[in-house]
This record gives sequence, C-alpha cells and structure tokens, in this order.
Amino acid sequence: MEQNTPASLGDALATEPAWLHAWVMAMVVSHLIAIVFVAGRSENRWFIRYEPLAILASFLLAAVFMNWLYGQIGYVRLLGVAHLVFWTPAWVWIAMRIRTVGLASVFGKYLALYLVIAGVALVIDAVDVVRYLLGDGALLGRHT
Repeated sequence: MEQNTPASLGDALATEPAWLHAWVMAMVVSHLIAIVFVAGRSENRWFIRYEPLAILASFLLAAVFMNWLYGQIGYVRLLGVAHLVFWTPAWVWIAMRIRTVGLASVFGKYLALYLVIAGVALVIDAVDVVRYLLGDGALLGRHT
C-alpha cells in the first residue's frame, strides 16, 4: 500500500465528495433493507425468503473481501472486484426471480430497486476493474 493511503477503507471513502458519499449510502441502504423482508407471511404462516438472505450475504462477503483487498493494494479501482465477485451471482439470481415474485408487492418493488442500484454499481465496478487492468492503478480519492 502506498504511503499516502489512509489507514482504513472508511478513511479513504471519507476523502470523496458528498455525491459519492450519497451513492455509497444508497448502495448500503438498498442492501440492508433486505433485513426487513427476510421473513414473510402467507395464509397465516411465516416463511423465510431466500432473496433477501442472498442480498445480505453478498453484501457482507463483499465488504469483508473489499476491506481485506484494501489492506493489500490500497484505494484503487481494483476494489470493485469485490462487488463483481459477490454481488453478481445474487444480482443474476434475483433478476431471474423477479418475474416469479412480481412487482405488485412491496417486496417486489424493493427487489426492483435493489436490481437497479446494484446493477448500476456493478457496471461502474466493471469499468473500474477494466481500467485498472489496463494500467490505471492510480490511488483514488482526494488524498492522492
């Protein structure tokens, strides 16, 4: 990790402009809202929904991996690989499930919102990872 790199990923993100903080918050909230939908109720019985569990698991695994990766390489575009590796399988599975779930319920509307926010993030991450692999290894943020 280079000398000017902040001590933690959180510290590095703190160097970013307000609009990026808002975007990161939208990603975090869109994933954590899944907690509300883990348990569902139908015909007087409770059940577990697997889509929210997949969203939460992918979010937590990506966060752990991204923080580890940050410690290895610093605040660079390659960090997006954490989202690509862990979010993509959940995103694809939920995209395939959305027809079955439908958009009429609050849960269906939530899944659609998740697909949009996570989908945009995955496109941005894919571009960032490709840029890194093509030689753009500069540190991100205002601290550079």
